[in-house]
Amino acid sequence: MRLLHVLENVVDVPRGKVAAASIDERQALRAALAEVAPALQPTELVTRAGHRASFARGNDFHAEPTVDSVVVPMEDGSFRNGFVVTTWTDRKNLLFETLVSGSGEVLNVEKRTNNDSYFIFPIDPAKGPQTLMSGPAAVSPAGTNPSPSGWLSNVTQTTINITGNNVHSYLDAVANGAPDTGGSAVSGGAFTSVFSATTAPGTVTNRAVAVQNLFYLNNRIHDILYVAGFNEAEGNFQENNFSRGGRASDSVNAEAQDGGGTDNANFATPRDGQNPRMQMYLWTGKPSHQVVVGSAIYSAASAEFGPQLNGTGLTGVLALGSPADGCTAMASLTGKVAIIDRGTCDFVLKVKNAQNAGATGVIVANHVTGGDGVMTMGGADTTITIPSVFVGFTDGTTVKASAGASATIRATNPAPLSRDGDLDSDIVYHEYGHGLTWRMIGSMDGPVAGAIGEGMADVLAIVLNGDDRVGEYSASDPLGIRSAPYANFPRTYGSVTGTGVHYDGEIYGAIGWKLRELYLANGFTTDQLLRDLVQGMNFTPSRPYYEHMRDGILAATTRDCLVWTAFAQYGVGVGAKATVSGTGAVTVTESFTIPSTVCP
Repeated sequence: MRLLHVLENVVDVPRGKVAAASIDERQALRAALAEVAPALQPTELVTRAGHRASFARGNDFHAEPTVDSVVVPMEDGSFRNGFVVTTWTDRKNLLFETLVSGSGEVLNVEKRTNNDSYFIFPIDPAKGPQTLMSGPAAVSPAGTNPSPSGWLSNVTQTTINITGNNVHSYLDAVANGAPDTGGSAVSGGAFTSVFSATTAPGTVTNRAVAVQNLFYLNNRIHDILYVAGFNEAEGNFQENNFSRGGRASDSVNAEAQDGGGTDNANFATPRDGQNPRMQMYLWTGKPSHQVVVGSAIYSAASAEFGPQLNGTGLTGVLALGSPADGCTAMASLTGKVAIIDRGTCDFVLKVKNAQNAGATGVIVANHVTGGDGVMTMGGADTTITIPSVFVGFTDGTTVKASAGASATIRATNPAPLSRDGDLDSDIVYHEYGHGLTWRMIGSMDGPVAGAIGEGMADVLAIVLNGDDRVGEYSASDPLGIRSAPYANFPRTYGSVTGTGVHYDGEIYGAIGWKLRELYLANGFTTDQLLRDLVQGMNFTPSRPYYEHMRDGILAATTRDCLVWTAFAQYGVGVGAKATVSGTGAVTVTESFTIPSTVCP
């Protein structure tokens, strides 16, 4: 063995007596708190052992404050008795070691908590610039500590692979369910990559922005829902549950820019104690497709099923479908491009019926007045061999008037830049909402419960963001991805038929938006609304109907008039009831009646 290096940090000890302290440990703690946490007061002395005094943890501290008696070398060369005060706050996770002189002067403060920061879009890039936010963010109302160890785990972090107690966010562009390799190391918790709106999402920097944005938003919704009641005992998502109930080891695996799909997102929720998986996709820039009639060009979107169109596209003579909604066998469309209304049944059935009638292509037009946005048509059917596109209400009305003329349906060339769902809080909050309802209610599948799951997921987004439209940024559409804005929504409970959970679920989203309006108009906050919604899930049976959700909320709150008013406006009043047949068809008896004794 040989000596390689000596680190020397010693001082000469002078002869003579060390000056005694003129304050005690409690006064030293008070001096330290006045410097680092002025809102807090010293707690009671618990133990004194050797040179250490320990004080009660109380409600404000993560661990017992300690005061160690030490000898302090002063600048003039003398030595005096002093104190090292260690305080660790519960709410903000701030750990300080404060050196206090024997006379009560604060000589030095050492902060032992690294502040993590995230350059993110609080809502989406269309509603505000990137903003530097600290984590964990404050919650309201105060009184709980959703993330006592902070958001970041004490492991190596990179720009595209961020690990924390509540979420593991990582790039999965190769779509194998594991973090992609690469990225740059991040020190000090500073995730500050800058977004470029003029370059593709797949650039190095924009991928880093996607991961840091997804990590922040998942943590934010985790903490907000924790305060509302979705905590460890209710099966929330955390690696460490801090002995507060439930099963641990189930933080969210959030996959940014997942390469397994486009124009969508999903959230798989296993039972408590297993990691859920959130897959966030890129969204095709709009308009991804076009309908060309003469010199007029109309914006369109494609379908997930059937052959995909290129820039040349398909040309044919336009013909109106009969029946207009295409939901049953159709009159001959041989050699024609069919125009079919949205609604009543799913997109796949419409296109298949048109194909069976001889159509070479299909244009599906939104049938709801004001529904001028375009959306990718979902569904799967390998027997569909003709292409199809979707147009908005106004453009669809014009195209219908051109029946008999030649038209071309095609992909836009050059294609517009994709949009990244990781930057859209509507999409992230919606997907997290599925985890909430699956864990707290359960069996959120089937035609009615599945619709509620989609609607409640939207409710989280619209309540938190204060906007009655969902996914406008991702969809490149100011109207978002739903058939109509949630304010003054046109459909009611009787419209639920079981033909599509997203379409039927919009009615529950409308109820949630009405609740928000009523709560705010009556002096209540969105925090109180979220708490009522989440607490109501404790009283809701698995695989619920709309009336079960209403009754669960009523059991959790005293704001009965507001709850009945919102539900009754959309047909879920007294006596409303849904039944589901063995084939999955839904029959609803709706009611717009509020109990006579509820509202003064």
